[in-house]
Formats: sequence, C-alpha cells, structure tokens
Amino acid sequence: MSDQPIVQIDALSKSYPVTAGRRIEILKGIELTLTDGDSLAVVGASGIGKSTLLQILGTLDRPDSGRMFFRGIDVFKLNHDRLAKFRNQSVGFVFQFHHLLAEFTAIENVMMPVLISGEHRDQAHVKAIQILERVGLGHRLEHRVTDLSGGEQQRVALARALILRPALLLADEPTGNLDKSTGRQIHKLLLELNQEMQMTIVIVTHNPDLAALMARRITIVDGALVELN
Repeated sequence: MSDQPIVQIDALSKSYPVTAGRRIEILKGIELTLTDGDSLAVVGASGIGKSTLLQILGTLDRPDSGRMFFRGIDVFKLNHDRLAKFRNQSVGFVFQFHHLLAEFTAIENVMMPVLISGEHRDQAHVKAIQILERVGLGHRLEHRVTDLSGGEQQRVALARALILRPALLLADEPTGNLDKSTGRQIHKLLLELNQEMQMTIVIVTHNPDLAALMARRITIVDGALVELN
C-alpha cells in the first residue's frame, strides 16, 4: 500500500449538451479522496450523475475540467496506450448486466483481461481457476455463460473484474438484476473481497442494504458531492 491516496479528484466538472448551445452541468467542481481499502456507495435518484462519476473514475469518460490523480499520477494526461494499460491493470468494472461473452465458458471469459495484458495463456488459466474458486464457481469452470444462473453469471463478471487484482473496483448496480437472496450473497462476497484484497471499491446503487455495507456513502446534489456518513 502507498501513503498517497489511491484516487484524488480536484475541482472536477462535467457537462453534456442537451440542445444547440445549451449544456447541463452534471458534476461541478467536485473533490474526492479515496484511500486503500476504502469502500464507498454513491446513492441517490437516477440522473444526478452517479454513473457519470463512476465512468470518470474508471477513465471511460473524461471531465471537462479538473484533474484526477491515481497514486499521484494525473491519469488524463496519459496517452491513449498508457491510459488503456492503466485501465486494464488498475481498475476492475462490474455492471448491472454482466457483459460476458455468451459463446465462451466461465473460465474463458475470466481469462480475457490477463490475455489482454500480455501474459501467457497458461498463466491466465491458472489465475482464472483461482479467482473462480474464490467466488464459489470452481465447479462451473467449463460451463458456458448461457448455462449459468443470473447469480453465477454475476460471479463470473466479478471474477473477471478481479483477476488482475486491481487496486480499484467500480460497480454500477451490481445486484440490480438479481433477486434479493442472490443479491445478498453478492453483497457479502463484495464485502469479503474488499477486506481480503484491500482494494478500494466504489459502488453506484439504489439498494439501501448494499449501501449500508460500505464504510462511506455519498450522494450528488446540484452537481456537488455530499457525504452522508
């Protein structure tokens, strides 16, 4: 771990065009600090900017102004290739819909980030087995995505996000597509992995039970972050 914050956001703003010559401000000069092992829930009504914040944290979108540092590195100053490498190795993503490759098996889906990073297929295979066993799917390695339940599919998506042991895990409504019982199992697993791996986790959610498990909760009011804890 580092003494530096894992993420430091300074005076970051983001807007989108809505009509010719008119823009709507989603984020207005926000400040945010995340440390190793931090857990943060972003809550509130739809349309306030929660997913926009998550996409900027994951460098899938860029701010209009302001800066975001990852362990002291101004990530939006990286060139395209270095930014893609940063995203692959340092950030894991989990979404409401699993976005798995349906024609591939669980283990093939989970191996993908390792292969993209340039590691040998044998290494990717070993790492995929290990993380799938950790999320409780050691018995489903060779099953195709279409043969898995919704909860199992989301566990595969979580394994894929964590296989490279990213320092930052970003989740957008990770249990929004699951029944309550299965959702609670995923909540428990997310909390366990946050503690075991000391990764920083940021979750956008409407689920109060999941939000309550996080150490911090924030919402967005008129484009500004508001701490709820």
